[in-house]
Amino acid sequence: MKKILLLGITLGLFSGVYAKKVKVSVDMTGQTVSANGVHVAGSFQGWNPGSTPLTLESGNIYSTFIDAPANQVMQFKFINGNTWGNAEGVPALNQVGYQTNGGQNDNRWFYVDSIANDTSVIPAIVFSGNAPAGKFAVRFAVDMQLQTVGSNGVHIAGSLQGWNPASTSMANLFNNNKVYEWIAYLDSGSYEYKFVNGNSWNSPSEPENIPSTCNVNGNRGISVNSNTSTKVCFGSCTSCPTAPIPVYKANFIIDMLNNDCNGGFDSVSVAGGRSQITNWGNGVKLNKIGNTSFYGVSLDMDSGEFEFKFRFHKNGNTNWEGIANRKWILSSNDTLDLTCFNSSTPGACIPKPAPSNVTFMVDLSNETPDGQGRIYLIGNFTTPNWQGGAIRLSPVAGKPGFFSTTVNICPSTIAYKFMNGDSSLTASEENFSDSTKRECVTPNGIGGFNRTYTRTSANPVTLAYVFSTCTLADTTTTGILESNSLINNVKLYPNPSNGIVNIEFNDLAKSHDILIMDLAGKRIANYTGVTDDKLTFNSNELSKGMLFVNITNNRGESKTLKLIVQ
Repeated sequence: MKKILLLGITLGLFSGVYAKKVKVSVDMTGQTVSANGVHVAGSFQGWNPGSTPLTLESGNIYSTFIDAPANQVMQFKFINGNTWGNAEGVPALNQVGYQTNGGQNDNRWFYVDSIANDTSVIPAIVFSGNAPAGKFAVRFAVDMQLQTVGSNGVHIAGSLQGWNPASTSMANLFNNNKVYEWIAYLDSGSYEYKFVNGNSWNSPSEPENIPSTCNVNGNRGISVNSNTSTKVCFGSCTSCPTAPIPVYKANFIIDMLNNDCNGGFDSVSVAGGRSQITNWGNGVKLNKIGNTSFYGVSLDMDSGEFEFKFRFHKNGNTNWEGIANRKWILSSNDTLDLTCFNSSTPGACIPKPAPSNVTFMVDLSNETPDGQGRIYLIGNFTTPNWQGGAIRLSPVAGKPGFFSTTVNICPSTIAYKFMNGDSSLTASEENFSDSTKRECVTPNGIGGFNRTYTRTSANPVTLAYVFSTCTLADTTTTGILESNSLINNVKLYPNPSNGIVNIEFNDLAKSHDILIMDLAGKRIANYTGVTDDKLTFNSNELSKGMLFVNITNNRGESKTLKLIVQ
């Protein structure tokens, strides 16, 4: 039936050493099982329909354990009996040759992606079906023709497999293309994911950057309620282009004023999801512009949307911006709008205040605090930053479940988060699992979220939150400030205005700092230490047009509003 077609494949697979145990299962519900039993035949055993029987495991599930060569594609079919005439008909979605890769081959397939001493498990697929009972088959495919695939291969990571960039390899089923595929068996629901050119979130591996037109919290998104497939070009919302991509001159520029805390930088660079900016690898060095605090570089870049971030290097440490990835849609020769490092607000940096003490406090009363007391603060303001510079928090006297630390902060804008457990494990980090309650965080570009805070004065502040939520922790009594957040309660009126402007806070904070800026980021007015519940000022004393009003309270909450002065 297929012995000649598959002989070359079989010989190729058997040239290596068997190195992996694989459990193969099939669900025979709805079938009259042959008196000759149920078998599996495939590339791992010479395609003999009668030599590999399956054993009844429970109910209608039949299974067996086989030896298969690691790091290769295993092809197979189930047989209700012991001859090819009783072989299953594999649905098109599950076949090796499918519309995603243009091949012609009607076998099932499984990529044996490990030589570890564990057992790979193929779920109990329904005989002649797409997936195990109650689940759906989703065939993911990514076209890598515009990428140089690294030695660690291509992976998929997401909520469908625990966001592990190294555990789910994708298979290139036909050597004459660069399409990598994986079939998942999923419950109905919504999932987020992204493809990885490598097996790590860190350089030189490359997690793709998702364009805004198909972006869900910085990731790809899919809603599953049927058997389906999806195929895209790596880092794109569509198929890979067939024509050459136009190239334009891109002028990158960034203001580093508010992060110059110890006499400048060894270097400043930009890195992102294009080969011209090293695919999140070593990055491209920026040049200091005269006597300003600006750094820039001009590069020839592929057109279209891409993501990137700036970073600075000092004493052997690399410090990335803690905000979400920057996005640029390049359609002509262009210059990036000037912004301040670690800020997405247009305009140059507003001079940072003097260093000040910031108390970070976390409420773990709704969690189980780590038994070894490993409660940490991580952020982009330590040396080294994030996990490498994790700061251990201490229990707060008289407040069970509360932990805090005080840090003298120099940069104006910082990104941070709390950890409950081993500081080397991402599983210990806050995850903000409720997607409807992320108003206080920003995506970090690799599936997680960071808290951010901007200092507008040198006054000490306390940033206190319930772990992994945007709920404010009560710093005075054991409890939670549920609804009195600046984010939800600030009011600015009338707007537009040609006279008196009122700002009502209604957040029960002790004081507020208000900074008014024009579109270029120039300071227009500044009110610090406002202790009343309302601030009133005359807009006739300000510049006409659109202004930004940044409000920060003593709890570290910050919100920026737009004010139109007529």
